[in-house]
Amino acid sequence: MFDAFWWGRGPGANRTVQREFIRTWAEVFPGDELVLALRQDAEASEVPAGAEVVRTRLWPHALSNRWELPRLSRAARADVSVVHNYAPRSGRSVVFVHDAMFHDNPEWFSRRERLYFAPMLPWARRAAVVSTSTETEARRIARLAPRLAPVAVGLGVPTALTDAAPRRPRAVPEGAEFAVTVGRLNVRKNLAAVIDGARLAASVTPRTPLYIVGGSAHSGVSTELPEGLRTAVAEGRVVFLGSLDDDEVAWLYTHAALAISLSLDEGFGLPAVEAAWFGAPLLVSDIPVFRETVGTYARFVSPTATAGDVAAAIDGAWGGRADAAARDAVVARHTWRSAVERLRDAARSR
Repeated sequence: MFDAFWWGRGPGANRTVQREFIRTWAEVFPGDELVLALRQDAEASEVPAGAEVVRTRLWPHALSNRWELPRLSRAARADVSVVHNYAPRSGRSVVFVHDAMFHDNPEWFSRRERLYFAPMLPWARRAAVVSTSTETEARRIARLAPRLAPVAVGLGVPTALTDAAPRRPRAVPEGAEFAVTVGRLNVRKNLAAVIDGARLAASVTPRTPLYIVGGSAHSGVSTELPEGLRTAVAEGRVVFLGSLDDDEVAWLYTHAALAISLSLDEGFGLPAVEAAWFGAPLLVSDIPVFRETVGTYARFVSPTATAGDVAAAIDGAWGGRADAAARDAVVARHTWRSAVERLRDAARSR
């Protein structure tokens, strides 16, 4: 039984991981019988061939997983339920916890979000296996809840990007160099520091701008730019492109003189791994999870560095030649197949 609450719509990262786990599981283990628990109003036309679909009625996600999935799993005679964030109250389950950073930095989340997330780790005690995406996040969860002993299974680059037909966004002129940062527009993504550094970087000009891609939906506490940084936007050094489709994002990664991700914290940080997959020069914040995921491929700078130091890091990394061996190592390490194989092995061993 697969928790497919976000199959139709919802937070982008959650929806991507759910869909990729399910589709890859169906492809790699065709002999497994799959049952998908979709929301009552979700379109089922894209589910893997042969998978059974059952429907959930409760909202939000936490309540549906906690109370509905045990009944649906029993009715389907499922051997195990693979769920996200919230473990069912009964039955054998594997829970994938995306991250627990709301414990370490509650100020990045609204009060409503903190209340909603609060049961995540206590409920995870009911699961046979607790998993997450990185060793870095597994250590955090183990520190916060030592009884859980989480297993790191990894993630991959979304197939919507790897299979995309790159297409230049209309707002991006042909032939110009640019930098790009991709992600939700919230305080954790540290956009103010990126923009503060970009406005001082010699590489970033109105002709060679920094493009910011992303929306504010499901983003936690949003970021507010200080008045001084708005000048960089007014001058055209920094351009907000909003949400783009996968073909356009793939084009930006493919042609970027630099991809930047200066997040204060991440559970995994997909945009950094995406940028490496496309071979974009990469500047990331010096935090443990990026040391784990993109290692020697990226250049690093402290996410709390001065604007001058960030500017120097941008200029130093701009247009750098990608290390092919380091890039290949990142790509080989982060695949949906390996993530699903580890997840399934963990489920079978406990």
